[in-house]
Amino acid sequence: MDSSKSILHTLSSVTVLIVFGKLLGFAKQMVVASKFGTTIETDIFTLAQSFIENTQYMLAQALLTSFTAIYIKVKEKNELEAQKFSCDTIKASCIITIFFVAFVFVTSKYISYILAPTYSWELSLRLSNYLRLFAPLLIVYVWTAVFQALLNSNKRFIPGEFISINQSIITIAMVIVGYGLGIKALVISLFAYSVINFAFLGIFSSRYIEYHNGNPFKNQNVTTLIRMAGPLLVGYATLYINQQVDKILASGLDEGTVTAMWYATVLSNLVSVFIATFCSILFTYITSAIAKNEHNKAATISTKTALLLTVFFLPVSILTIIEAEDIVKIVFGRGAFGKKSVIAAASALRGYGFIFVPYIFREVYSRILYGYQDSKSPMISSSISITINIILSIALCPKFGVFGITLASSISMAVCGALNVAAAKKHSKVLNIRVLLKKLPILTLGGFACGFAASFCMKSLSTSGALLRFLLTTLSGILAYAIVVGPVLYRIYVKNKEISDFNIPE
Repeated sequence: MDSSKSILHTLSSVTVLIVFGKLLGFAKQMVVASKFGTTIETDIFTLAQSFIENTQYMLAQALLTSFTAIYIKVKEKNELEAQKFSCDTIKASCIITIFFVAFVFVTSKYISYILAPTYSWELSLRLSNYLRLFAPLLIVYVWTAVFQALLNSNKRFIPGEFISINQSIITIAMVIVGYGLGIKALVISLFAYSVINFAFLGIFSSRYIEYHNGNPFKNQNVTTLIRMAGPLLVGYATLYINQQVDKILASGLDEGTVTAMWYATVLSNLVSVFIATFCSILFTYITSAIAKNEHNKAATISTKTALLLTVFFLPVSILTIIEAEDIVKIVFGRGAFGKKSVIAAASALRGYGFIFVPYIFREVYSRILYGYQDSKSPMISSSISITINIILSIALCPKFGVFGITLASSISMAVCGALNVAAAKKHSKVLNIRVLLKKLPILTLGGFACGFAASFCMKSLSTSGALLRFLLTTLSGILAYAIVVGPVLYRIYVKNKEISDFNIPE
């Protein structure tokens, strides 16, 4: 199977699992939303869980990205050395994470005050207890991330996509079986699926690990990983700080707003997870090409991926902004999740709707930088964009509420994407974004057609049910977009093969 067919086969297989996982994820969120709604109790749980998961994301992504870039290069020279590097990475990451867990234990009261400065002493204490309870999961999360990075580096992407499936099934089962436990059902499910996913990926990745004794920090590849991960940690830390600022601002709004913003994040992640997963898969191919000095191939994959994702996700962004309230109502609007919750979550989702296209450029072009083992440029880009995000969030929140918070995130993402493109062009002289700029006018026209058709349909069906209105509005918007952009897709897939022919000769 040639490179082009291999990539497309992998993407199609993973796409099926993502769709299935997201459908289960929606079912999970519908069950949880119907049972718990948006209350102060769910706010506290969400603040604690998101703090731990955001911290996990910061540590795991720094390890995952730097590990993949180094592992592939080491494996090209010596497979046994790569297996030993995997073992030492696991040991080193565990030691580092233990120190961080201890830090959370000691400072949990202060962290709770920072996360929700408007909370009373009693609420802050409850939040602090949750933080201590969830902190040890960081060790499990980081190991799971290393296992997934190891599998991805060996082009085994399927097992990693089962993580979300396992999470959804376990959470749904726990909420139903533990109906009388209240919020404790979510706590139990959190621990259950975290441990199960750790064991699941550990079994699949064990064949790529050579277990041995010794100080992991004496492994030169581990020290290289730590040096590369340092700027990544700073970059992700700024992202993390920004997310916490958003939650702090949201906690000062109406009760339940933190949870409502969380549900909006869940919905926006339906799109971003596709983008991130595709880019993670392509990162392996990009890094392999760079390791073999096939720089033209790496640049071609990156540029064509950015164009393909933009073509498909631009109408998704527009329809999300227009149909935000109907989307939230259809997915979550039942049981304890009433009209007030729907309006708050829809307002947050509308702001996130602007983020998808900028997110594509941030993810695609950061992969080029990581492939060249440049972690400083993405750190600088993230730091600048997050600073802008925080300033905009503080400025827009008083006037626009939760919509202002999420809109600020979208604007800052656009800044980060632009900076990553500029930095990537410095590393790769063959990187050419003119093909993207050439398609910009027709994509813009298609976007206007989609927005006009969808808005007209929404107004015409204002008295209809949410589901029917959503389906017809989406259909009209997609059709209008396809009529305008269809010729471009025809040239891409049939005439010029601009996207489908990934394997471009040097």
